[in-house]
Amino acid sequence: MNKPQTQLKHGRVVSPSSRGSVAVDLGLLGTWQVNEMEGGKNLPALGAGPFPAPYGSDEPSVAPPADGHILSGGKTDARDCVNFTDEEMSKKLNRPFSWPLVNVEPGQVFRVQWVYSAPHVTRGYSWFITKDGWDPKQRISRAQLEPKAFYQDFYTQVPYHAHGPELKAKTEHEVVLPKNKKGHHVVVLAWIVANTGNAFYQAFDLDFK
Repeated sequence: MNKPQTQLKHGRVVSPSSRGSVAVDLGLLGTWQVNEMEGGKNLPALGAGPFPAPYGSDEPSVAPPADGHILSGGKTDARDCVNFTDEEMSKKLNRPFSWPLVNVEPGQVFRVQWVYSAPHVTRGYSWFITKDGWDPKQRISRAQLEPKAFYQDFYTQVPYHAHGPELKAKTEHEVVLPKNKKGHHVVVLAWIVANTGNAFYQAFDLDFK
């Protein structure tokens, strides 16, 4: 049994269904584990270091998640399952499995809803997506993702310690999806914290119609 304090972990997307939500439904993870898919916030950088300007007064990033472990925020325990390919999940479950797809239209507004068990002073949210021609038989790596976030939703107030009450985690927010994508893509959403070196990672499998 998990100790009660292990429940007090940070935040997750509850709508639409993320890979973490699917793993909870499959009995592979508890919700507290999906709330704490936490790793360095400077993705796609490889190493720790200052957060980019004009937000360099935010706490520096710890090392961002390693390739192959990005979707779990770098976690390599039970949470590593969210990084699994369909083949890896099929072996783990001992039955055929494919990550469920959320149907979307290119260029549509994509809305997400968060639940937070420990909100943090928030800089914002970064959205990444897989490249055209990415290989779903390989785990998500920097080479599988477009080199830059396709959208960033950041508070502009600096320094964070003078604006803490204003820098609130958003329970609902939205993004316009890329207009040029077709078929299956993975979106990585990072909730970026100003007063620590971390972000919290959530991932979605989308089917662009």
